[in-house]
Amino acid sequence: MQLRVFFGILFLLAFLHGIGAAEEHQESGNLIQREMVALDSAFKTTVDAIVMNEPGRIGPAFDEANKIREQVEHAVEHKATITLPRNQKRFREFVRLDNKFHHELGILLKAAKKNKMRVVQKQTHMLLDACVRCHAIFRR
Repeated sequence: MQLRVFFGILFLLAFLHGIGAAEEHQESGNLIQREMVALDSAFKTTVDAIVMNEPGRIGPAFDEANKIREQVEHAVEHKATITLPRNQKRFREFVRLDNKFHHELGILLKAAKKNKMRVVQKQTHMLLDACVRCHAIFRR
């Protein structure tokens, strides 16, 4: 079972690598894109941490993504324009999915802090699946 989860995660990371690499070349002004690039990097570190059984590396890996997330929330609160690369008309749906994603990410970070590797693996798999689903909706 763990091996299947591990290979599933590797597959998802290989899929997401191309997305992250392309976004790194975009202008850094778009907060959503900057957050996606930071999440891409954090998940690569997370998979390494799972393989090496070093859950202490996971929390710090998400520090940059969390900082950008705070900037996104601040911008939304102050009615600043947040632009999705595609499907702007579905922005409310994006916000709902994003909030759910960050709730689940919080569970991952708590589990990593407590060295609960089974929960870490399960949450990582679920979160990467959520990335793929969201990209299927908002990147077409």
